[in-house]
Amino acid sequence: MAGAALAFTLMVALVKHARAELEATEIMFWRSLVGVPLAWISLRGLSIRPVATRLLLLRVVLGFCAMLSFFTAAKGLALAEQSLIGRIQPLLIAVLAPAFLGADEKAEARTWGALALGLLGSVVLLAPGLQGGGLWGLWALASAIFSAAAHTTLRALGRSDHPAVVVLWFQIGITPIAWLLHVLVAGEAPAVPPVDLWPAIAGVGALAVVGQSLMTRAYQLDRAATVAGAEYSGPLWAILLDLLIWKAEPGWHILVGGAIIVLAGLMVLFQRPGAPPQTAMRTSQDQPPEASSTTAMTGASSTKGSASR
Repeated sequence: MAGAALAFTLMVALVKHARAELEATEIMFWRSLVGVPLAWISLRGLSIRPVATRLLLLRVVLGFCAMLSFFTAAKGLALAEQSLIGRIQPLLIAVLAPAFLGADEKAEARTWGALALGLLGSVVLLAPGLQGGGLWGLWALASAIFSAAAHTTLRALGRSDHPAVVVLWFQIGITPIAWLLHVLVAGEAPAVPPVDLWPAIAGVGALAVVGQSLMTRAYQLDRAATVAGAEYSGPLWAILLDLLIWKAEPGWHILVGGAIIVLAGLMVLFQRPGAPPQTAMRTSQDQPPEASSTTAMTGASSTKGSASR
């Protein structure tokens, strides 16, 4: 999940660059169009047939709403503001996961402590750059809510479908939706981006597939709240990139906030892992159809001999 946070942080920088000339729906369309062949390559011979079809459709819809809100907010918010508003997402996941996936997903006291500590660290890290987002801030809040729901479905999908299959169908699903929404809003099909934006669009698509793959796999392996806690590394990655690429001088808030986030991450990393889904390592082609309906939204603790280990 920390790797996914790095990929998404790099993606956000490219999205902000592209948003200077393109609408959010255009970036979503071209991003997914680039992502489909990359996701297809990652299948490596797996069947593309999904098991939990309805759950996968819900993940596509929720993910599309989260992405639309996120890309819209990126035009009017500084990276610090958008990142901080998004930090409520792990807390929402800690509430949603046990409510919809069962008591096994209930976060332990230590996890709640790590989530709260990570949020505090993000506030310290990012607060000096905040100016107030207004309407754009509401878009960022909507993105966090939709994203929390989408991540909860990823945890459920880990019980039935291979991560590569989930990522592929997500890319395929959002492509026509983004195209249709842009046509309805703008009255025309998405235009081909200017040549100078092609590298940024390609980068957004590639980083999205990498981030989605790592994130989907992460939710197979541990409780949703625990995995979501690793997302607090996102602001830390952003600050480190500022230091390495743009040679920004670290202020006290960077050192203190970064240290708090690292501590929160270590609390998550070294706590006892939660029970992975019973069918975490089953792929779409090796699970019989009659079994899929009973495993899509249910799960039990794995034994030590489980393939998911």
